[in-house]
Amino acid sequence: MDVMVGVILMKSLCVFLLYDGWTQPGGSSSDGLKASDVDPRLVFHQGVPSGGAKLAYDTIQKILALSTRDGRIKLYGKDNAQALLESSDPLPGKFLQVWDIDKKLLSDVYVPKEEITCLAVIQHSLYMYIGHSNGNIAVLKLDQEPWHMVQMKYTIPLSASYGNSEVSDDTAVTHILPQPAAESKRVLIIFRNGQIILWDIQESRTVFRTGGNMLQPVHNEAKKVTSACWACPFGSKVVVGYNNGELFIWSIPSLTMGNGSASDYSSQNTPLLKLNLGYKSENISIGSTKWVYTGGKASRLYVMGASDYASSNLLQVVLLNEHTESRTIKLGLHLSECCIDMEIISTSTELGKHKQDYFLLLGKSGHVYLYDDSLIERYLLQCQSKSTPSLPKEVVVKLPLADSSITTAKFVSNNPNVFNSEDEYFRQLAKNYPLFVPVETNQKDGVSLSSAKFTGFSKVQNLYITGHSNGAINFWDASCPFFTPILQLKQQSENDFSLSGIPLTTLYFDSNSPLLVSGDQSGTVRIFRFKPEPYATNSFMSFTGGTKKGTDHIIQSVKLVKINGAILSMNIDHSSMHLAVGSDQGHVSVFNMDGPTLLYQKHIASEISAGIISLQFLTCSLHGFEKNILAVGTKDSSVLALDNETGNTLTVGTVHPKKPSKALFMQVLDGQGEPITGSITKNELDLNEGNHIEDATTKQLYILLCSEKALYVYSLMHAVQGVKKVLYKKKFHSSSCCWASTFYSPSDIGLILLFNSGKVELRSLPELSLVVETSIRGFSYSPPKSKLSSDSLICCSSRGDLVLVNGDREIFIVSLLVQRNIFRILDSVSCIYRKEMMLSQEELVSGPVIHKERKKVATLLSKILLAVKKKMRPPVETENSKESIQELSVIFANENFPCDADNNDNQAVDEDELELNIDDIDIDDIEEKPKEQKILGALNKKKLAGKFQALKGRLKEMKGNIQKTSGKEEQQDEQVGAVDQIKKKYGFSSSSNDTSTAKLAESKLQENLKKLQGINLRTTEMQDTAKSFSSLANQVLRTAEQQQDRRSS
Repeated sequence: MDVMVGVILMKSLCVFLLYDGWTQPGGSSSDGLKASDVDPRLVFHQGVPSGGAKLAYDTIQKILALSTRDGRIKLYGKDNAQALLESSDPLPGKFLQVWDIDKKLLSDVYVPKEEITCLAVIQHSLYMYIGHSNGNIAVLKLDQEPWHMVQMKYTIPLSASYGNSEVSDDTAVTHILPQPAAESKRVLIIFRNGQIILWDIQESRTVFRTGGNMLQPVHNEAKKVTSACWACPFGSKVVVGYNNGELFIWSIPSLTMGNGSASDYSSQNTPLLKLNLGYKSENISIGSTKWVYTGGKASRLYVMGASDYASSNLLQVVLLNEHTESRTIKLGLHLSECCIDMEIISTSTELGKHKQDYFLLLGKSGHVYLYDDSLIERYLLQCQSKSTPSLPKEVVVKLPLADSSITTAKFVSNNPNVFNSEDEYFRQLAKNYPLFVPVETNQKDGVSLSSAKFTGFSKVQNLYITGHSNGAINFWDASCPFFTPILQLKQQSENDFSLSGIPLTTLYFDSNSPLLVSGDQSGTVRIFRFKPEPYATNSFMSFTGGTKKGTDHIIQSVKLVKINGAILSMNIDHSSMHLAVGSDQGHVSVFNMDGPTLLYQKHIASEISAGIISLQFLTCSLHGFEKNILAVGTKDSSVLALDNETGNTLTVGTVHPKKPSKALFMQVLDGQGEPITGSITKNELDLNEGNHIEDATTKQLYILLCSEKALYVYSLMHAVQGVKKVLYKKKFHSSSCCWASTFYSPSDIGLILLFNSGKVELRSLPELSLVVETSIRGFSYSPPKSKLSSDSLICCSSRGDLVLVNGDREIFIVSLLVQRNIFRILDSVSCIYRKEMMLSQEELVSGPVIHKERKKVATLLSKILLAVKKKMRPPVETENSKESIQELSVIFANENFPCDADNNDNQAVDEDELELNIDDIDIDDIEEKPKEQKILGALNKKKLAGKFQALKGRLKEMKGNIQKTSGKEEQQDEQVGAVDQIKKKYGFSSSSNDTSTAKLAESKLQENLKKLQGINLRTTEMQDTAKSFSSLANQVLRTAEQQQDRRSS
């Protein structure tokens, strides 16, 4: 189901969503990896999350929110800040969440009784309207410390808003639109059945109704409202879209335009304008509408059709302003897929020198498309002048990870010898990182390196190496969450510096040498040797060009070797400088790297799949002699050993499961679960590769094999002799495993497994016991489209740091260990909420302010004159001032529609409560009330007088009842009980004397009647004051308008 997002103008985010939960069971083993060592968590998310459903934008904080169908909320803020919100304990059903954006924590969950169908935030306030499926509207207030939702007493029930008209079956509230320039006074309510109601907030009544006849003449079926938005800065026009493709503009009374001052109820049944954009002829429902006001002739309406099939009419932009011509000037935006939501956002460069508006579209696939809004405006204006402008082009929002897809990657984390740079250095790197929404949309894809100075790998804390589909190799500084490019290798040989255009399939990197080996899909292996560090600091590299030999100061030599088939695996024995290469055709080739020269080549036959997924050099004891062997793992889950010197197989057969499946990972471990590796240690730089070990013969060795269907731990000594001895085994039943790797914890080594469903398992070695089970929400492995590559790319450092790349759209960075900090300035790049952009507490009024002194009339008149001056300036200024929000606070805090009693018993309870609470009336308290209350609609002068009269009548009836001397015995008992309550309230003891009791009650009621008479007098005085003030204000306005007319004439 879709997810609705609303952003409040403060450091809290209110979200209405629906999603499924996830669990995180855990355990620990007695030996090996322990649950206390690990804490799998998402450290940072970059890019556009998959499964997008809704967009929302906050114009104050400049925050763009994108919600997903699985309950995540991605936030994009200023200076490329990004944060991902997800609840660890989601609730079932639809509900309203309150997030503290500053702390990135879920602050409150509001679960209503009725289904929420829409919400609207009152700008510059802490209030919002919530529309329900039953037609009722509630008002919620966001309280601070901690942030939580509070339902106000003010409501807009369906019975009051709909009036006495016939109520349709579908009265769900679909849109709540506070009227521009009068947000604290009026709100427009649109029901799904097409009825449009203008509600007066202060008077709590409907002042205008429109919407017309919703029955379609052909099929006699009622059309439904699907979208709506204002089309006037004064709130005098509203655009409404319907499920049959019709698009109407309705006229609405506006206080600012002078046509909304009528106090009586009015209605209208015909729209002001019908827009024919072709949606109705194709039976395409109107999915969304957005209106942009520019103050001139370029105001425009964005319309998005809701359809499962791409069409030329789905996205249209219409020129719509006060000077609309007879012909419709429109622009059709043609995308390759259907869209489900749209939004208009603004970005600006440093110091606000360049402001740019963008039109964002969320595709059904989850991709985000971007249009330069100024180009759309230019196109419409040129069409108005009957010229032939060029069509604006969309830009697909994607990761700035070069101009070609990643096909293989390595992640090297926590170089212990790295130079400890200041945080300001990394802040500058992040600041120069390409924005999520680029300021210039016509820039080339990829990341420019023209300003990057690369001096060596030893100064990089975390290194991310990527091989691409065009043959390029990129090095990224991953010390901060935004990976910054530092070096690119395009060189193919000693004299060829052009890209090969052949996708890379595997990489091997050793920073101690330093050495880089790459293998591609054609079977070509390139060996890059680097010069000693530091490199020259005055050389610059660029993704987009530069000199042909731009890396001469870095690369010492490039050597090539060639084998049959695409390269799947590589490893180096540093003691002998032998390079082992495995291909997808089952060939194992070993080279002497000094030449390089081919030492031998061995073909491993297989009836299922002959690909070589793993190669590992090691020394073991065989028949009482030490033997250097090459352990080989194949794609069909077979394991065998070759003589390292000759390449001959040591046994006739191979070790493999009874029901083989696709193998993913193989590694040789010692008896303590340690990997047999010379280039990975707990205290050294992670190289992700293994090589020769001299003292491995002193320990019992094991082979870990992971396939899609099961885990196996074999005895290496038996496997070398061709004997299958399974020490531990674990089958997967629920889903298939798609990726596996080992990692270090402070106490031991662990195994991480990632499944197609997104589930993650951490297991101890070698016994394979489950330590922690969790999931990475939003990530699901996509099978390779071709034989070798997949859109989902995963790599892991030996420290348990995962980098998961989902195509060109998003990156997940996950840490497995407890209290491990991967990145610098993580808090800075995740800071969405900006305190300097927050409205002050005086502007965000959360409650009524008590004024002890009366405001002078001169002050009020000066405000009126100021308002008249502002009225003469375009555009109009919003009405949401501090005083207006204060008035709303008073109104919303009072119950405007008290519930009537359902039966006589309830009425009796109400009378008792009234009798006990009458004495709380204090005329002196009225003088301390805020002056705003004298003119508020909540205490409307007509309603106030009426309520007092009714109350007075009820008191007289009670007085008459008490004075009666005759009646039934039950009535006398009730009177005694009531009088006893009164006496008890005032400190008198109970008495059976009916006469004295009645006198006491009578005297008290007489006193209350005098107080009510005083209140009535004050009410009359308030009416006279309001009338005189209104006439004075009208006179001032007329005088100002006459002066303006004289000046203009």
